[in-house]
Amino acid sequence: MHRRRLAALAAAVLLGGTLAAGCGGDDSSASPGAGADGGGLSSSGAGGGDPTAGGEVPDDVVKVEGTEAAVTALDNSFRVENIEVAPGTTVTWDNRGRNEHNLLPVKGSGWGVEVDAFQPGDTYRRTFDTPGVYHYYCSIHGTTDGGMIGTVVVADD
Repeated sequence: MHRRRLAALAAAVLLGGTLAAGCGGDDSSASPGAGADGGGLSSSGAGGGDPTAGGEVPDDVVKVEGTEAAVTALDNSFRVENIEVAPGTTVTWDNRGRNEHNLLPVKGSGWGVEVDAFQPGDTYRRTFDTPGVYHYYCSIHGTTDGGMIGTVVVADD
């Protein structure tokens, strides 16, 4: 099982790096005027919102070690789509596509980013402190259960 996850993570990193290099953009800056965390919907503490208690954990979740995790928003998909992180991990989403996106929680509130703060080249960051299953989607290119969707699973090992 660990080999499968490691292989999936390696493939995703290689694919994401290859695609991101082709799209260009500067991933070192947040949206103009978006604040220290890259902007978004939250005005409260890190990992805020309502995790989907007892929510479905996708079969293809990739475990990310460390205190930082990266997700790339491409045109019509998130790469890596489903990740598992430890509490206290900061997840960074980079819009490396040519289209505008948003990132909205399926349930709850207190995190996510709207279109005006997640244009091509923009970055959004959120630290997840509370264990839970956080499903999200881009409402421009998906719905709450299909299209451009993703999951952050925050779990103690």
